[in-house]
Amino acid sequence: MNKKRLPLKKIFIWIGTSAAGAGLILTAGVFYLTNDPVALWHFFSNYKLVKANYFRPVSDAALFNGALQGMVSSLGDPYSTLLEGKKYSELMEQTSGEYGGIGVVLGQSDTHFYVISVFPGSAAEKSDIRPGDEITAIDGNPTASMDLAALAEAVRGRAGTSVSLALLRSGEPFTISVTRSNITMPTVQGKMAADGIGYIHIYSFTRHTPDEFRSEYEKLQQAGMKKMILDLRMNPGGMVDSVVAVADQILTQGTIVSYRMKTGEMEKFDIQGIQQPIPMAVLIDRGSASAAEILAGAVQDKKEGTIFGETSFGKGTVQTILQTGQDEALKLSIAEYLTAAGRQIDKKGIQPDIAVRQTGQVFDLDHDSVFQRALDFLEGES
Repeated sequence: MNKKRLPLKKIFIWIGTSAAGAGLILTAGVFYLTNDPVALWHFFSNYKLVKANYFRPVSDAALFNGALQGMVSSLGDPYSTLLEGKKYSELMEQTSGEYGGIGVVLGQSDTHFYVISVFPGSAAEKSDIRPGDEITAIDGNPTASMDLAALAEAVRGRAGTSVSLALLRSGEPFTISVTRSNITMPTVQGKMAADGIGYIHIYSFTRHTPDEFRSEYEKLQQAGMKKMILDLRMNPGGMVDSVVAVADQILTQGTIVSYRMKTGEMEKFDIQGIQQPIPMAVLIDRGSASAAEILAGAVQDKKEGTIFGETSFGKGTVQTILQTGQDEALKLSIAEYLTAAGRQIDKKGIQPDIAVRQTGQVFDLDHDSVFQRALDFLEGES
């Protein structure tokens, strides 16, 4: 059988056309990925140089992960980060409120670290650790060289393991060993502070904070609460949906927070709210951030309470969590939020209506200057 042969010219034309088509597809793909193809080419050129010349074995996964870390770092944004391993686990703990530890809420004042509260029935309570105790060392390591995140990490650990804490109580030092257990962290605690005045402390805003707040609020109402002190000091923030759901229980109808996406789309969080909020004093300090500032800002903007304490931290950006693997996510800042009245507070914070310098032991309500000033204010209101 004779095979019909294509003319050589047609073959060249077909090959040329195919190559041109492939080139167009490749070029379109490059411009889909980036508006700076020269920079992309520069990256791949350097990648090839590293692969060809670095003298130790290195995997592509390690190189690409390092490039991703560098890419996020180049944003110059302290709140955008790649979460993997321990960082990812910590994020899951923060949003779920479940972890291995001793059952305390920790806080920082200047360079000192304190136990803010002790969970009922926890290992810490059984070991007679009390609110106001200062932590000076963990497993023999001084806390002076730590930040609050490092301190919390050192206290936490697998259930069944032990941690040694050096504490100061009323100026007297002592050391205690505590066996860790599985903890579901309450984020809200409350009690009656005086006749008709309730006190509610929110430590952070997690998924279950709105339900916890509702429970505490209703208990205090049944106990005769007509006015409220809401403590947001040392509250690092949390989930936007959570703080909006809390605001819905204590503020009137309207916008609580809003932000504009990169696309130009405006995201607004409105509440139905309540008809008549009770008189309220809100306590803030330099450790009040993010969602805590959203709530304090809404109270202030809507003039439905009075803010006491210090200017807050000033974290006015919104982050989203983008899952990139089974135990990996990208936390990325996507917008700068506006308070209920449209104020930008990033790097500015919420300024208190009544500034009060903290003296005495924070959260020791009998000697806490900010709490006492708010209590006097509410007691003086008719």
